Formats: sequence, C-alpha cells, structure tokens
Amino acid sequence: MSDSNFKIAVKELQERKEDIRPSDVVLFSEPLRSALNAVIRLGRFSLSEFAEKLGFTRDDAKIIADLLVERNLFVVSRFTNSEETFYESRLSAMTRPLSRPSSDIWKKID
Repeated sequence: MSDSNFKIAVKELQERKEDIRPSDVVLFSEPLRSALNAVIRLGRFSLSEFAEKLGFTRDDAKIIADLLVERNLFVVSRFTNSEETFYESRLSAMTRPLSRPSSDIWKKID
C-alpha cells in the first residue's frame, strides 16, 4: 500500500510544473498532505522526520523531498551534515525571504 501511495505522491509532484506554495498542500492526496502540513509547521526538519511522517522509506522520502526542493517548497538547510539531511520549509515560493510567523499562529488557525 505504501508503494502505491509513494507512486501517487511522485506523480502528483511531477505533474506540477510551477512552484508549490503551502496553500497548494490541500490539493495533494494522503499521506503527502498530512506530512507536508506537519513539516511546514515545524519549519526545520530532518529527512528522517519527513520519512516517518510520510510512512515511506528514507530513500522514497528523499525522492519526494528532492521534488519539493525543485518546486521551491523546501530548501536544504545549512545544518545538513554527513549523517542527516535537514530541510527548511518556505512560507511562500517567492524568491524574497520572508520571516516566520510567531509559533502561536497555529493555535489561532486551528
């Protein structure tokens, strides 16, 4: 089942030619939608955390993360080291940097 979910997620990401914004996440199927919601809220996360949230293998999660880097939703963090890859989610696919909202904003949204 997870293999078919992986194929669906890759297909959804490859079909999109434009940048992906956080507001586009609702258009994706599960478990991609839930995993993206969680890591976008975290801001900075590891590949291992992303794989765990997706329920995919680490290699499959890396393929998904690479697609999301290409679509400007994630950037590879400067904290990446030889043992772990870290990513930072973008609040927008725009090229100018934006500040992250305060952590209590999610309480107001939920």
